[in-house]
Amino acid sequence: MLPITELLLSTWWLILPIIALVFLYLHRPNEEKTQPRKIRRGVDRSLTYPRQYPCGWYRICNSDDVSRRGQIRRAFAFGREMVVFRSDDEYNQVHVLEAFCIHMGANLGVGGRVMPGTNCIQCPFHLWEFNGQNGRCTKIPYIDGKIPDKAKMHSYPCVERHGMVMIWYHPLNEPPQYDAICVDELLGDKYEFRGNYSYPNIQMHLQEFAENAADVQHFRPLHGQMLIPWTKIRVPLVYVHHTASLVFSDQTHIAYFYDTAMIQLFGKRYESTKVDASITFYGPGGITLFRFDGEFGRIYLFHTHTPTNYTELDVEFRAYVERKIPRFLNWYVIGNWIAQWQRDIDVWENKIHKRAPFLVKNDGPILKMRRWFSQFYLSNEEQDNIVDTLDW
Repeated sequence: MLPITELLLSTWWLILPIIALVFLYLHRPNEEKTQPRKIRRGVDRSLTYPRQYPCGWYRICNSDDVSRRGQIRRAFAFGREMVVFRSDDEYNQVHVLEAFCIHMGANLGVGGRVMPGTNCIQCPFHLWEFNGQNGRCTKIPYIDGKIPDKAKMHSYPCVERHGMVMIWYHPLNEPPQYDAICVDELLGDKYEFRGNYSYPNIQMHLQEFAENAADVQHFRPLHGQMLIPWTKIRVPLVYVHHTASLVFSDQTHIAYFYDTAMIQLFGKRYESTKVDASITFYGPGGITLFRFDGEFGRIYLFHTHTPTNYTELDVEFRAYVERKIPRFLNWYVIGNWIAQWQRDIDVWENKIHKRAPFLVKNDGPILKMRRWFSQFYLSNEEQDNIVDTLDW
């Protein structure tokens, strides 16, 4: 492998102009910075998409959001309001329940409290208490005798890994069909956390992100030109060559997307700028893991999507980087990826879902990806059996 210094020297003629352009971008007039992002209004695009939230694991918040024992946080996902809290017992675990009390509908996330020394949360209205692990009511202060078995809040299976609180979502409340993501390589000291980047209220359906990996023909028009990291500004005459592929794992809930990208200038590709990216779908895309490998080392980037509505996502990136990599380089690599991702957003937020797209040869395995993705939806028969306990 080339040392970092040699890599920087071999690409100085690309990096210095980029730095200059970033400086100009950050110091452009305030009027341009504050321009609102325009979203086209007209056709209700959401009606063209599946009216389901795919079954799977999703990030509901970060560990830092409930870092203290007994801390409570409100959350909203899948059209539902939830309460997230950390227990005050020796286990120090995070729990997630539906927000509205089964008794009279008070919101446990507003005025509720975690009972000292327990994993129970108390409703502020009538002081009923609920176990965070299974949602069962453990105390009604003004009755004697047994608490009814049906006095139970809906609880979400929950794990805390890599600084994220992840919950399992299934509209029939079935238990997890596979484990949440865990990257053993990140459990040691070789990597360090280097930031998270949040993009709330992205107006798109989760299925679009999965189909994007199969749509090989969009790379050249949308991602074929170099951008200044973290911006939409194109670098003139500097292009990016992509070699992409899609592989479905024997584990049915996993799919892999591979992309080798390198800078191309005047028709010549520069191997010293090559970055191999692998993207692992753990389920429908609520949690995806990007791995960037190059001469500089390895970067992991969690790319998470939490649906708040059918065509609205809260997106967050979380970066874990080899300690030996200079911060400038991880800023450069991650910033390039997010800049290119924002190019996709311009399309996703304005397109409709074509149930029967007019595809031609070499479009890529789009229909195969749709068949793979369909496993995370309920069948029509299963949908008929839904009894939503959230009667609000």
